[in-house]
Amino acid sequence: MKKKIVAIISASCLLVGCGSQNLGPLEEKTTKLRDDNHKLKSNIQDLKQNISKEKTNLNSLQKDKDNLSKAKSNKKKVTNLKAASTYYQNIAKALDQYNQIESDVTQNKGNKEIQNKLTDITNKIDTAKTTYSNDIDKEKMSADDKAKNKNISKLNKELNSAMTDIRDGYNAKDQKKIEKGQKSLSSISMTNG
Repeated sequence: MKKKIVAIISASCLLVGCGSQNLGPLEEKTTKLRDDNHKLKSNIQDLKQNISKEKTNLNSLQKDKDNLSKAKSNKKKVTNLKAASTYYQNIAKALDQYNQIESDVTQNKGNKEIQNKLTDITNKIDTAKTTYSNDIDKEKMSADDKAKNKNISKLNKELNSAMTDIRDGYNAKDQKKIEKGQKSLSSISMTNG
């Protein structure tokens, strides 16, 4: 029986001795695998953060692109609004200039200075339209811009017709033609809508 116990103890020691020799390399491999796994998890986390940053950058770039498109569109709107505003200001100046001589025109004395002023006013109306046409951005006009352009063209045609009648009537001392032009001028709607 002593031999059996000694044999069991010897076998146990031998197994423990052999087992511990085999466990060392396994523990090293396990530790290395844990370290590698930790590094991989860390790399995956870094990649996720980079992906998140790139998505944010992509979203920012898309917003910038959208804002740039809006800015271009707004620039066209501003350009067209400014051109229309300048047109109406120039027309207002020309009509103000006419209002200053209207009583002289009605007297119809054929004064050369009044004739020259009427020609100047007619030219200013033509120049206002030409300037407007040159200043607007005709590419991809909005519906509002097209409507405003149509209204300005109509207004300019009516103003031109009325002022031409007034000027030609004054130059020919034709009171009826002057009155026709003045009546047309007073009935013109200056709204831009």
